[in-house]
Amino acid sequence: MSSLLQMLFPTTCLICALPGPWLCNPCEEKISRVPTGGEIGGMKLWAGAYYGDELSQLILLAKEQNSAPARNYLAQLIVEAFMSAAIIPIQGSAVTLIPIPSSSAANRQRGFRHSYLLARRTASLIERATSQQVEVKEGLRVNRKIADQSNLNRGERERNLSGAYSVDNRHIRRSTQQVPERIFLIDDLVTSGSSIREGLRALQELGITPCGVLAAGVSPRVFS
Repeated sequence: MSSLLQMLFPTTCLICALPGPWLCNPCEEKISRVPTGGEIGGMKLWAGAYYGDELSQLILLAKEQNSAPARNYLAQLIVEAFMSAAIIPIQGSAVTLIPIPSSSAANRQRGFRHSYLLARRTASLIERATSQQVEVKEGLRVNRKIADQSNLNRGERERNLSGAYSVDNRHIRRSTQQVPERIFLIDDLVTSGSSIREGLRALQELGITPCGVLAAGVSPRVFS
């Protein structure tokens, strides 16, 4: 059946562009797809793979070109990270995913909200795999202009993002419940951890402390 579908609707690998599946075996084998855990800012972090060139290409395809197959692969990595976190279902309580936001200007330029779409796809896959209820809340927003972080070192990234996030009260309100273990920050990639620490700061001002971070990829330097 897969051969027939390939003939009728030919696809190419997202990374090497050779005819075949969306992600060919040789390219997928180059992705260090081993769920890994650690800590960042005193909070647990689980990621589905280590950052590398191939994963970088998939993130850019999803983030800048709205590639559904690339985003689906990233979501699968996050689900694997979630499963490795071994979250035990709580009766009557939902898992909540809060995506790390992009600026409104970036979302307008792209024409879509990548972080939200990734979180929604992840939620769907978690629900399918575990039968747990999963909510996505865009509870964080960028409240000022921030510089491109691609060429900044860790200290510069921290200063660039300091105070840049605030809580969107339309989606998140001050916590009065004792179930913080059900809330996760979610991101496609954690490199220096500055975005995660800033998101955590903004949430903690409302008494909300997520139990951890779920990411598709993580730089090994985060744990060094």
